[in-house]
Amino acid sequence: MQRAQKKSLFRQRSTLIAGLIFLTVVIWMLSGALDDPETTQSEETAIEQADEAMSVRVLESRRQVIQDQVMISGRTLADRSVAVKAETDGVVRRMNFERGDRVAEGDLLLELAMESRDARLLEARSLLEQREIDFRGAQSLYRQNSISETELAKARAALESARAQLKMAVLEAERTQIKAPIEGDIETRDVEVGDFLSRGAPVATIVDLNPIRVRGFLSERYLNQIKAGSRAEVQLVNGSTREGEVSFVGRVAGAATRTFPVEVLLDNTDRTIIEGLTAEITLFAGELSAHRLPSSMLTLADDGTLGVKGVNEADKVVFYAVNVVRDTPEGVWLSGLPESVPLIAVGHEFVSAGQRVETVPYEGLEPPGERE
Repeated sequence: MQRAQKKSLFRQRSTLIAGLIFLTVVIWMLSGALDDPETTQSEETAIEQADEAMSVRVLESRRQVIQDQVMISGRTLADRSVAVKAETDGVVRRMNFERGDRVAEGDLLLELAMESRDARLLEARSLLEQREIDFRGAQSLYRQNSISETELAKARAALESARAQLKMAVLEAERTQIKAPIEGDIETRDVEVGDFLSRGAPVATIVDLNPIRVRGFLSERYLNQIKAGSRAEVQLVNGSTREGEVSFVGRVAGAATRTFPVEVLLDNTDRTIIEGLTAEITLFAGELSAHRLPSSMLTLADDGTLGVKGVNEADKVVFYAVNVVRDTPEGVWLSGLPESVPLIAVGHEFVSAGQRVETVPYEGLEPPGERE
């Protein structure tokens, strides 16, 4: 019995001692934290930093009037391409051209053998002479009332028929000489000396490369902004750039792409531009107002909206949603901004809308968006 009481008393004393020790440690830790000058200073610094406005560099951006542009891809085409064909039957007697030759309109390309055409031409001329004599005689007899008016009309009809026959014979003889219908370059040659050509057989293809056409396809979004006569600029695959004007805007969309054909004419007097080259076409539309800024100033809102950050009169950050109207090596042209607005050029990544900031003028050597 006494032994059990001693054990109970020992447990109570142990618990009391442990509680006193724990309480002493807690009091020591609290007193140390409260009295630690470094901890107190850190807390005060954090509060001061929270209240201090962040410094950002700001530039004053102004709206500028520019000419709207539409850029499409295209391909060069010859202004004209003519397939020369035989207009009569015959054997090729002589040829005056090779592929790659440059010809003028009316140049003789080849000759067909005359064969019986000379005889038919001589016969037609002889017949005409006879009919002219007959008609003069009929006129004399008619004035003498020796023949009727009907017989005079028959003589006149015979004369006109002989004239028509001669004209047909001359035309048939001329068709043996095949001439260039346009000025241009010989692209294909389809015959050789000695070949027999029937009417309609291909002889050659002539392409006219001056002016040169550049064809592309325009989205319906821009159809009403581009018209025949509009200024255009074409950059060729070799890096050269030519200026021209729109010569044609289609009014029927392609079934597959739902785009409209557009053609630009370029001067090609030196004929250095050939058919089939890839080209980038810049079409100049109407005027629009926009700000030019470096792409580094663009940012995204939490919902993914593209925009830039500025500062209002209360020195608080404002987010402006924008649309990119043109992207150039000198910067991006943006719409959706006020006519003149202070924008954050440096530091916009570290501030958010509604935050108070301290503004410092942008002191770059070349302010963004102001280069010419």
